[in-house]
Amino acid sequence: MTTHVGATPIVVGVEHTDAGRLAVVWAADEAARRGLPLRLVHALDWPIGVERRPEPNPHRLTWGERFRATGTRALDEARETATTRHPRLNTESVLADGPPVAVLREHSRDAAMVVLGSRRLSAATEMLTTGGIAVPVTAHATCPVVVVREPEHTSGEPPTIVVAVDGAPHSEPAVAYAFDEAARRGATIVAVNVRQFSGGLLAGMRMREEMQEGRLRLAETLAGWTEKYPSVPVHREVAVGHPVAVLREAAEHALCLVVGTRGRGGFAGLLLGSVGQGLIHHARCPLVIVPTSADETSADHD
Repeated sequence: MTTHVGATPIVVGVEHTDAGRLAVVWAADEAARRGLPLRLVHALDWPIGVERRPEPNPHRLTWGERFRATGTRALDEARETATTRHPRLNTESVLADGPPVAVLREHSRDAAMVVLGSRRLSAATEMLTTGGIAVPVTAHATCPVVVVREPEHTSGEPPTIVVAVDGAPHSEPAVAYAFDEAARRGATIVAVNVRQFSGGLLAGMRMREEMQEGRLRLAETLAGWTEKYPSVPVHREVAVGHPVAVLREAAEHALCLVVGTRGRGGFAGLLLGSVGQGLIHHARCPLVIVPTSADETSADHD
């Protein structure tokens, strides 16, 4: 394994939870696959009124010193986990003062991707804990964010990477990520277009139209990518239902589920609504959230 000189790192948020440890493992494996350095980041979210750097007391440790020592210990354990799996991996540990969301947003500026753990909590509970940082971090990150709630499913045969495709330009970065990852891992792409309609008296005709439209969008979106990655097998799937339920089910045995973040309609802008939050809380494999580039976003509003 060779680390590319000057390469942007994979950043992983470190915390003392099972999900946090899963995130470190996933991030270390991905850094090794891509030949990138791994940056381990632990945020010290200080309570109001606590002195962050008190005068040292030779007779006892202050609460602040113990708090900082706990963060250092979490980083040391994470580094040991990463380097045990990949002894030659280039790792860096950062103990940063500040709320986790602000710290990780800042580190996302020069990252190849940010990896977070997501605890098994209800949506309401998770939003009030550090396990709920995925939504606000993702909403403002300029790089892909990976939310690791469950381990990737490496026993699938063939291994698959599921990508949500709505046919708009905003899904292109997600599709690009999915094909690149599939090529690295010898995986099959499962491209899913989800259709929703209310039915009614002409339900049968509407269903045929919706399915045809879904197949057309998949064909148009994937055409250039299948030419660029001719060795990557692709399975196209048009499904009717709620996007969270459909994508969760499609990715039940996948290495990861890849979605985009902005735009209009379909999966566009999903991280600002219930679909994105639903996937963050309920995806059955690592969820990769790929932002639309600044140029695409500005063009969308012209």
